[in-house]
Amino acid sequence: MFITKFLVENWIENQNKGCVKQAHSWQEIESAIRELDGHHKTLVTLETDGETHMAVSGGQEKYVVYVTFDNESFYSLIDPSKSDIEVSLIAGGQEGIYPAKSCVDLNTTLKAAKAFAEFGTMEESVIWETDEAFEQV
Repeated sequence: MFITKFLVENWIENQNKGCVKQAHSWQEIESAIRELDGHHKTLVTLETDGETHMAVSGGQEKYVVYVTFDNESFYSLIDPSKSDIEVSLIAGGQEGIYPAKSCVDLNTTLKAAKAFAEFGTMEESVIWETDEAFEQV
């Protein structure tokens, strides 16, 4: 397992009652991601001891995923078949507006999260976007 811990948020009114868990297996991380509901549980962060991390937010078939290895450059998972029309999504307990192409489905999210959690890599079968342009990684 590449990551050492993961954070799970659980918003009760305006307070985060989530916790930090040690990463022992992919199954427990997958379970936490599947529990994202877009209302109370809206963010799972996969972390190492350094700056490298992946954030998975949202729920109900609309997930926003990014990864960073230095906390300066960020790669966002996208679905280029979707438009730039903006959609509402709750991430980290707060409602935000995101381009529709940035909201990916659960299967895509799980593929990307598994590669990162287990190996610290960006899944090659999905499409990542940097601040500059689309990039097939």
